[in-house]
Amino acid sequence: MARTMTRIAAVFTCILICSLADTGCSSPDNSPSGQSSSEVSASESDSSSADQSTEEQELYQLALRAARSCAGITEDPSFSSATGDATDANGKDDSETVRELLGALEADGFCASDTDNLYNMVNYNQMDTFCRASEEGKKADADLILLMDTDGFVCYHFHTADKIINVRRCTLYWSDGTPGYYEAFQAERWTYTEKGYFFFDQHRMPGYDGPPGEIVIRVRPIEETCLQYNRKYVLPVGYSRNNMLISDWSETDGFGDLNFYDLYDIFYPMKYKEPVPYVHEFTGAEYEIPSSEFETVLSDYLNVSADTIRARTVYHPDTDTYLYHPRGLGDAEYPYAPSPEVTACEKRDDGTLLLTVNAVWATGFTDSAAISVLTVRPLPDGRFQYVSNQVIHLQEGIGGSWYSPRLTEEEWRAAYGK
Repeated sequence: MARTMTRIAAVFTCILICSLADTGCSSPDNSPSGQSSSEVSASESDSSSADQSTEEQELYQLALRAARSCAGITEDPSFSSATGDATDANGKDDSETVRELLGALEADGFCASDTDNLYNMVNYNQMDTFCRASEEGKKADADLILLMDTDGFVCYHFHTADKIINVRRCTLYWSDGTPGYYEAFQAERWTYTEKGYFFFDQHRMPGYDGPPGEIVIRVRPIEETCLQYNRKYVLPVGYSRNNMLISDWSETDGFGDLNFYDLYDIFYPMKYKEPVPYVHEFTGAEYEIPSSEFETVLSDYLNVSADTIRARTVYHPDTDTYLYHPRGLGDAEYPYAPSPEVTACEKRDDGTLLLTVNAVWATGFTDSAAISVLTVRPLPDGRFQYVSNQVIHLQEGIGGSWYSPRLTEEEWRAAYGK
């Protein structure tokens, strides 16, 4: 849910900025070429406003039609969007509900997916045809609904001519049932990759310090099994604050350069379904974690011994605890890391899974900032362990942008004066 809301914040932060500006938030092509908005005559401005109002209302009507397609699901008393619960009154989780919403939209002819690219796009040929037409400089239009998990959706209308793409979008939340947050703009950059990812960028003024304007949408479908494996094994790890998917390591070589503190931060919420309880403080926080807790969290997801863990961390035998420092300002990272995508999967004779993972990086305008093969071992009791990772490709220059090593004990004490 946090990922979804971060992306939506990136989409709509500019609305507040535009509402405070004298020039408004009109699309760049509302003014004649070479003229600023202040140079447009009153009649031209009135005409432009009327056109924009009509376009806005048309998009709102499209959003309302999409909402009606989903009404049989969203108006059910068991629908859980208002509370954000993981499961509804009938025991369905959010993924089942999202699939039902996509099915309803598909049945009524809508092209639809989700803002986090976790599901295959339904009626994807509509967007694929649009993107191909834009590549050829032809005129084309396309509508798209992107679900924000089970909270609502973003409604898009795209128009292209002469390889220029204009975008209109609004949101609709199930909790109020009315469209809002309308904006229109010309894509500053866009590309449609061979793998079927549509990237486009909304211009950000110099000095703008809000979320980036880049958006990536997966258009072409991938194997359903890959999507399931991605959600279960790879997304919980991701690319933020760890190097599991961007370094070579194996359980047979001592886990390479993996940082066990980073892995603890990842595995703890996977195991307990809640955040790590040891929080950062600006002056530097220091904790002693009981060995039973620390080792259990790691050994649940790695075939690792206590001796190996203790050799790679700061262990205090007199108290049988591990020294732990949360990441802070000294080892924080850029918040807009890539999203992992499992693009191929293979089950081996020993039962392990080979997952080919691509880093889809919106701000980098690439669907393969990193490519690796992650090996996972499913266990009989439903648990699983990570076995190894082999890097196939790694884009240069990622260090310090979406991965920074955790401070060592010496670096931490120097940074916080302790």
